[in-house]
Order: sequence, then C-alpha cells, then structure tokens
Amino acid sequence: MGKTATLQERQDAEGSWHQVLRDVCYWCGCAYVFAEDDHDLVWEPGKHHDARCSDEVCECHTRPVTGRHRD
Repeated sequence: MGKTATLQERQDAEGSWHQVLRDVCYWCGCAYVFAEDDHDLVWEPGKHHDARCSDEVCECHTRPVTGRHRD
C-alpha cells in the first residue's frame, strides 16, 4: 500500500483554504508557497529572509503577495 502525502494548508485573502507547495523566488532565492490547485495564488516571504537570499529589496520582500494572485 502506498503512502499518502499530506500537504500543508494556507488560507487565502478571501478566507478559502488551499493545499500549498514550496518553490523558490527566481530572483533572490527565498522560499515561497503557492496553491496546489491554482499556481498563481502565492504567499511570498515578505520581511522573512532565507540565509540563501541574495537580494533583500526583491519584490517578494518589499511588496509581498500573501494569499492573493500575482499581478
């Protein structure tokens, strides 16, 4: 019998819950999450910086999208 993966969940700006997957910002390298069912729905790191972050003024920090669709 195979194992079932359990994904984390996050609530979007409108109050709906979504299972999320991790990815990294192509610009600075910080981790963010996106909805498994809607890849344009993201939660960016904002003020949190990963040790591998290469640009603290990247938009994922200065204008983070949290639980909304990217423009």
